[in-house]
Amino acid sequence: MRPFSLRTRLLPPSEPCGLPEWFGRNLDAWSDTIETRGISEVIDSHDILIVHVDRRGLFGGNLREAEVLAGIFDGEQNRLIVHGSA
Repeated sequence: MRPFSLRTRLLPPSEPCGLPEWFGRNLDAWSDTIETRGISEVIDSHDILIVHVDRRGLFGGNLREAEVLAGIFDGEQNRLIVHGSA
């Protein structure tokens, strides 16, 4: 398994996740990308996707969007790990 860390980087519109320019950036789009696969060769190239985020910005409080996004990760093939304290 090769690590793929974005913790210290802001995500540009399509890189480094390999998302097509036409592809949406809303929660439904991320759900399709993470759960269904077949959209990003970068993400699909990993058998297990482990996303590390810091507890700030989207994950810095009790935002509904953060809860929805966290719910996409199944804990097996797709894992979300939140670091730090708010």
